[in-house]
Amino acid sequence: MLALAGCDLAEQAASFMPKTSRQAGPEPAPPNPEPDAKELVRANADTLFTAHPTALAVSPPKSITGRGYSVCVKAVVAGPMDPAPQPITLFVIIERGKLADRRRALPQDGCARETYEKVEVPKSRSG
Repeated sequence: MLALAGCDLAEQAASFMPKTSRQAGPEPAPPNPEPDAKELVRANADTLFTAHPTALAVSPPKSITGRGYSVCVKAVVAGPMDPAPQPITLFVIIERGKLADRRRALPQDGCARETYEKVEVPKSRSG
């Protein structure tokens, strides 16, 4: 029990030491700069969706603590089972200036409340 008390005293003493005398902790990660979401979505439109999207639009980026940024992306896309174009909204994670993850948007993502900016889609490479 006395050994544990010694650890507490050492921790308390360290907290009173000047910061220059303390052991340096890990450097904080540099801030993740806000991405150009519109350009990222435009350049990667065909990889975000299963088919070439039309009527593409993106919301402004929102910072996610420890993860980067999120955006909502709306488009009209022909589905794999139904060739009729359908509207779809994706929730996309951007980390270090790259698209890191995507999934269908859920109500809790707040995409229905977002404002969107139209993205000009490059012509489909296959068509």
